[in-house]
Amino acid sequence: MADKTTWEHLLAMRAQWAQEQPSLGAELKAMGREAIKDIRGTVHETFFGKPEHASELGTPLNPTPQMTTQDLGTVYGSYESMLDAYAARGQEHNTKEMERKRLMTTAGIRA
Repeated sequence: MADKTTWEHLLAMRAQWAQEQPSLGAELKAMGREAIKDIRGTVHETFFGKPEHASELGTPLNPTPQMTTQDLGTVYGSYESMLDAYAARGQEHNTKEMERKRLMTTAGIRA
């Protein structure tokens, strides 16, 4: 009976670990992009004697960092929701600061 609970615990830990890992498809696409870039760079250096210049972010074989993390599945939510969360925190801070100043004013303390 004790072995079963230990086994179930290990399986639960493995399942949690697997959920935290990036998607396999995204990893394979990234490895494919890197392989193509390496081959192009080697061919370019072989024929022209110098490495190929760095491509621009967002081009087909060179995604932006945001595209990569979104593809890996390690980004939760969106940029807009993050900004909204920061705005709410700022408004909360502003409200507390205004309340503090109001209390100091009514108590006759200069801010």
